[in-house]
Amino acid sequence: MALLGIIVGSRLVSSAWLLWFADRQEANPWTEARPNLFDFSRMWDSHWYRIITETGYPSTLPITEAGHVGENAWAFMPIYPYLVRIGMGLTGLPFSVVSIVLSLAFFAVFVYLADRLFRHVLGSREGLWAVAIVAFSPVSPIYQVGYAESLGMVFLTLVLLGLLEKRWWLVGIAIPLASLTRPLGVPLSIMMGILMLMAWRSGRDRAPHVWLTLLAAASTAAWPLIAATYTGSLSAYLDTEMAWRRPYVGDGTHAWGTGWWQSANWWFPDIAVWVLAGVAAVVIVVAILPATRRLGYVLTVWSWGYLGYLVLVLFPQSSIFRLLAPMFPLAGSIARSRTASILAIVAGVVGQFVWLDWCWSVQGSDWTPP
Repeated sequence: MALLGIIVGSRLVSSAWLLWFADRQEANPWTEARPNLFDFSRMWDSHWYRIITETGYPSTLPITEAGHVGENAWAFMPIYPYLVRIGMGLTGLPFSVVSIVLSLAFFAVFVYLADRLFRHVLGSREGLWAVAIVAFSPVSPIYQVGYAESLGMVFLTLVLLGLLEKRWWLVGIAIPLASLTRPLGVPLSIMMGILMLMAWRSGRDRAPHVWLTLLAAASTAAWPLIAATYTGSLSAYLDTEMAWRRPYVGDGTHAWGTGWWQSANWWFPDIAVWVLAGVAAVVIVVAILPATRRLGYVLTVWSWGYLGYLVLVLFPQSSIFRLLAPMFPLAGSIARSRTASILAIVAGVVGQFVWLDWCWSVQGSDWTPP
């Protein structure tokens, strides 16, 4: 019952905030003024998922006047929109309804699996606190709009759960599914590579870690290869991803690992070094907390491996908050304290208002995507 209460309560809170902002939303590229909840929940990248659902992926990449690949559907993995397409075909309902219903269902599954995951390292009571922190987090509304996040979290949690329980077959199924739902292939490969080295050193479970690492690498390559085959351009996927960064950094060379420095100079040109130093200090403090270390090596290797992936490939902007969500296991480091958990939940509820105001609702010529 407690888990059901978390699922229902968190969705009521997020729905209330979404309705509040929808009632104040002006006309924008995706909706008319004051849209209903379903239409308000299909803005931003949800529009791309709708395009994929209705027309599939383009065989020809769009080219801008400057000669670069423009924004297009290949930036978005296929499993979620194709499931929505199936749901639309079975029910006859529009994308705006089916996508949200499926996202809500996937969120409920994610909460159930996250509870099982946290019980392995925290116990039942603290595990529930951790789940509640995640369910009421500032970006929690993303789990009930037309985005693939909730489904991606289901598959990610299955990977982590399978590793903790040594159910290698489950990990083997979930890794490709996660990699074709959200861009999780690279961080999963990083995690599996580290775990493989640890297993090799200990002499335990070497074989499953080796083949799962190879599977993660193959899953990472799958979508870029599919895009290359379908479009005839070997760099179709990477060029498409770069289309979203180019407005910030121009047409120059974009070396791996430079995005955070470029972003800091874009947003905070006078104090970029200090901003990055502050971020690094926060990461170090969280990493060395005893409560974090007690989460176990699987969850910590994933969390820090995923952050390393973001450092390698990301140009941080307003989407950074949503993109940090897969580090949800770190909520377990807060859940050991009842007071800290309550404060985190309250902060999450307030944070949802801030996040929706800044990132989701469209205000004029908006450049803060969620």
